[in-house]
Amino acid sequence: MKLFCSISTILLLLSTAITHAEVSHFEPIFPQFSNTIKQRQAMNQTYALGEVSFSNDVRVPFYGVTAPNPVDDGLLKDFKSCTAKSCHFDFKLDANLAKQLKLVRLPEIGALLVPKDWQDIEANAGANGTGSALLMSTNQKQAIELYDSSVCVGCGMPYATLYFPNLLKQSIENEFGGYKDTQKLIHVVHPSKYVAFFSYQIPKLNNKTHGVAKYRDDGDFNFREIKVTLDKSQQHLVGPILNFYHFTH
Repeated sequence: MKLFCSISTILLLLSTAITHAEVSHFEPIFPQFSNTIKQRQAMNQTYALGEVSFSNDVRVPFYGVTAPNPVDDGLLKDFKSCTAKSCHFDFKLDANLAKQLKLVRLPEIGALLVPKDWQDIEANAGANGTGSALLMSTNQKQAIELYDSSVCVGCGMPYATLYFPNLLKQSIENEFGGYKDTQKLIHVVHPSKYVAFFSYQIPKLNNKTHGVAKYRDDGDFNFREIKVTLDKSQQHLVGPILNFYHFTH
């Protein structure tokens, strides 16, 4: 079984609708950057925007990240410098954990907490509003993956079927295809109809991947998810990263 897969393959799948009703089987894999470090530094530039505050007056540094503009030359800069009003979240963040975290804003994804020492990011935006990103530790053995389908139903529904099997019949009928966890590799808990908390084990890794998946179907269909794979030294950051994502997305 392959341990690594190219993020370019993932992004290609996630940024375009499946055009036939194929049902694929889930395999837990660890991601890998598709662009070189020079390409990432050129396309995914990081800008310091100040500090963000939380409800218990804890503060962390805030950064904006660019992505290639999918419809024009240049880069998307979906962020502004902080003001007291624009950079506050009514979310309680433990003061000790805050010292190990920073906030980044990604085009078409939004804000998320990440380990403070992580610098390597690959972010992409689709012309249809989709967004995807991969953030990794310096040794590239830890990762955070994110995806947002915007309002492209064919870009979201087939991937939502992995966590929400009730959508599979509809997705197949619409010729989007879908995913099945035939080997029962994912543990999924649904705190509500439209939210899934999940975890799974990637082969040859010591710690599990944890994540949150959500969908909305109110006339426009949207699917979004985050997957966090941290080693033992940073396992204590999984909770605040996922809780903040759940709170803000």
